[in-house]
Amino acid sequence: MISKSLSFGASTSVVRSEHNLDYVVNTPIQSDVFIYMMSFFVVFADFSDFFPAYSFVRYFLLLCVGIFLCMKFFAAEMSHYDLFSLIFILFCCVIILSSFFARNDYESRNPLLASIVFLGGLVEFLFLAKYAKNRGRIDVLLSVIFWLAVGTLFINDIFLLSVGGNQALVGDKFHVAYFHIFVIALTLLRIMRRQKMKSIGFQVLLFCLVVLSIVIGVKVNCMTGLVGVCLMLVWLAICKISSSFVRCPLTVVVAVLLSFLFTYVAVPIMNNAVVKRVIEGSLSHDTTLTGRTFIFKVTDRMLAGRPFLGYGYGVSYEVLSKSMFIPDTQNGLAEWLIAGGWCAGALIIAAIGLAFKNSLRETMNVKYLDAIRVFIYAYICMGTVEITYNADFFAMIILLNTLSGTVYRDSLRRV
Repeated sequence: MISKSLSFGASTSVVRSEHNLDYVVNTPIQSDVFIYMMSFFVVFADFSDFFPAYSFVRYFLLLCVGIFLCMKFFAAEMSHYDLFSLIFILFCCVIILSSFFARNDYESRNPLLASIVFLGGLVEFLFLAKYAKNRGRIDVLLSVIFWLAVGTLFINDIFLLSVGGNQALVGDKFHVAYFHIFVIALTLLRIMRRQKMKSIGFQVLLFCLVVLSIVIGVKVNCMTGLVGVCLMLVWLAICKISSSFVRCPLTVVVAVLLSFLFTYVAVPIMNNAVVKRVIEGSLSHDTTLTGRTFIFKVTDRMLAGRPFLGYGYGVSYEVLSKSMFIPDTQNGLAEWLIAGGWCAGALIIAAIGLAFKNSLRETMNVKYLDAIRVFIYAYICMGTVEITYNADFFAMIILLNTLSGTVYRDSLRRV
């Protein structure tokens, strides 16, 4: 009887082992991991400035990811109604519609084609995140993004430090700075999600990333990365004091509005006698904020010209430079208002607020989502005087919404 039990137990163990082996083999790692990698190189990594032919590579990868999602759309239950997805897709449609109307108005670029590539990659990432969540593969998606981002960053920095000049793989100095902030945020998310704040390995990695951000910032003469990291730390400190304040959807909506309203109050503030004395005397800077106050005036005037749908995607240079050389609006939300008008601006604010609201549904470990929240707040603060509402920013908003309600799986901790 005992021998039979042992025999049965052994056979059961063998069956379970075989079942586990079958599970590992049948897990769609061969397909979905490669698709996650393709999405990363469409959304997060753009080497077009260094490799001009990379634009065609992005078109191909965009097509591959799109085919995969079409094949999985109904099977993976991605077609279910989701208000956040509806708002985000509506925002993309507004920008594409505006770009369609303005497709023949500019010489520097075709805004329609540019908007389809940029926003198409983000829409694919939105549905890819939904697919990963529904299939229990969200941790795999996060791991792929994390390791590819870290690897890309180190290759980029080694290239910058070993080769003369300031030409980077990931773009100009601002793209380099923003990519450092993004990778640090991903590292913080990974640490907090895995509850490994005391892990020596992760602490060393985080320290190295911060040091690299400073070194590369000095190398390319752009300390925006360090400013972004400091802002993230400030918001983390605020979160420690009052987590409900940082996590509140109203707080982030007000932050976006204040960041944009600065473009209207900057001129009277800078013209104040006391402020002038402090800035020009003590700080030895000009009260125009390096010409930004003039840019804000021009931006306001151009917004009045096409208030509802804007001028199309990525054409702020041609739109604003009719008076003099103005590269962009120097404000995160204003840049998208130029592209898609007030319709696009309202949808961006709605998407951010809804993502924060939905993130409160996370009941298992709401704290780890603070890594994404502080990243978004840092970008909003920087967006007061910089162009920060980029692909990384929107992708983090998508992740914040997608990760709400997910349970971290112990079985995936080794991924």
